[in-house]
Amino acid sequence: MSAPPPTVPAGGLRHATGAFEAPGFRAVFAGAVLFSLGQWTERVAIGWFVFDATDSAFLTAAATAAHAAPAIFVGPIAGAVSDRAPRPGVLGGASVLKAVAVLVIAALVATEGAAIGLVLALVALSGIGATFHLSSLHTLSGDLVGPDRRASAISLVSTGQRAVAAAGALASGVVIGVAGPAWSLVLGGAAFALAALAYRAAHEPQERHGRSQASFVADTVEGLRLVSAVPMVAILLGLMVIVEIFGFSFHALLPAVADRVLHVGPLGFGGLSAMVGVGSVGGTLFLAAYADRARLGLLFLGVFTAFGALMIALGASHVYALSLVAAAGIGACAAMVDALEWIMLQNSVEDRMRGRALGAWNVAIGLGWIGPLILGALADAVSVPAAFALAGIVLLATAAGAASASPRLRRA
Repeated sequence: MSAPPPTVPAGGLRHATGAFEAPGFRAVFAGAVLFSLGQWTERVAIGWFVFDATDSAFLTAAATAAHAAPAIFVGPIAGAVSDRAPRPGVLGGASVLKAVAVLVIAALVATEGAAIGLVLALVALSGIGATFHLSSLHTLSGDLVGPDRRASAISLVSTGQRAVAAAGALASGVVIGVAGPAWSLVLGGAAFALAALAYRAAHEPQERHGRSQASFVADTVEGLRLVSAVPMVAILLGLMVIVEIFGFSFHALLPAVADRVLHVGPLGFGGLSAMVGVGSVGGTLFLAAYADRARLGLLFLGVFTAFGALMIALGASHVYALSLVAAAGIGACAAMVDALEWIMLQNSVEDRMRGRALGAWNVAIGLGWIGPLILGALADAVSVPAAFALAGIVLLATAAGAASASPRLRRA
């Protein structure tokens, strides 16, 4: 007679938190959390400043686009750098670049009549720092714990980032309401500077397996060829383009939701952003506990579907409490989509190519600037709920198409 199945799934939080025992992981975790605090503070402050200065959902969306677009060009370079250079150094340098860009924006915003064009250019510079950071963060997390715990370690780092995001978004909303967006940006710049200090204490394993011996140009080109060479990479990146355009664009439209639909002002906007962070913690915490054992392909398709349904729900809601619930659900879906992509992409390539796999992911998300512009224009021309409805319908249709057309993804 066979033994009964275990009542608790394999994995669990004890399995996930074991990553903290790996040398250097705590420093990387601390740097990632501080970096995320800066990112969310920056995002909320820039979004509110541009919307308040222009009263345009389109220009607010353009600020999100300016942050994402550089990844199209920088992503392959950042991936090649990640596979060649010491990753803690890359993370520290990216954090310094972000700190400088955000503090200069804060100085401009503090002056009367800050030029929106110059602010957007500095936001793009900040986006370059974010691209280099992401290409090395989740590869280094996997290096420190080994392939057997890679999925849980990536999810654990993402959980820390998402946990502080809720506090950062809410704090940014409060600071904007009390002192203005410039001081919120100062808070973000300080967080990036502290992240750079944390990464100085991190280190790689003594010998990183499979470090490239080819030229930098050859490594970059090889990374660009991943889409044609590895079918699963092509599938995952194609889906990422769709969800980045029509899913993650919700960030750019949240100020318009708060102002035009719910009429709750900057504090209410901070509350919506905070609930996105709260939901994202729940999603990544689940992955941290069980991602090493889960059917990742089926889970990915389920999350994709839920993302679309919740986008429609958030756009249709005129009740703040219900909007907070929908925002939390969207946060969970967005966080899980990201983490699942990072895990599945790295599982689909050789160890020596993992940085370039995430560099290719950066290219995919770099196309996300299309979505904020399309949906921002639709929100201005028609309505904010119409923009969310379009986004949700596209995500639902894409999930259904991928589930029926890609057995490879279902089996992943």
